[in-house]
Amino acid sequence: MKKLTLLLLTASSLLFVNCKTKSKATSSDSTTKTAEKETKVQCRLAIGFNSIGSGIDAAAFDKIEAYIKAHPKKPAYELIPMGREGERDICMSLKEMNKDEQKTFIDEIKKMSKTSDRVQVNENAERTKRP
Repeated sequence: MKKLTLLLLTASSLLFVNCKTKSKATSSDSTTKTAEKETKVQCRLAIGFNSIGSGIDAAAFDKIEAYIKAHPKKPAYELIPMGREGERDICMSLKEMNKDEQKTFIDEIKKMSKTSDRVQVNENAERTKRP
């Protein structure tokens, strides 16, 4: 009787461990598939528009985007959507400008973003672009 009980306990514990292992393997495969679809983008300047439950600061976004579009060097930028409430990043390489012009441009963007707690400016940042 003791042998039978010991045998049943051993068998059930092996089945339990085996099920847990398969569960972990399945979830790690789905994570890998998601990661394959994502692309890393290197930004000389990344302007993040975050939300704290009420959407992004649309006025700040419009003001900064208008400044970028009206700039004489016409710097290229890419909008990277981030969330459900309109969160997004503006990613810029600033290849159209020399170092002094980049510094002036970045300083101006930083001045504009100081008025909002939902705008973050980061230099030399990497962003993840999702499909």
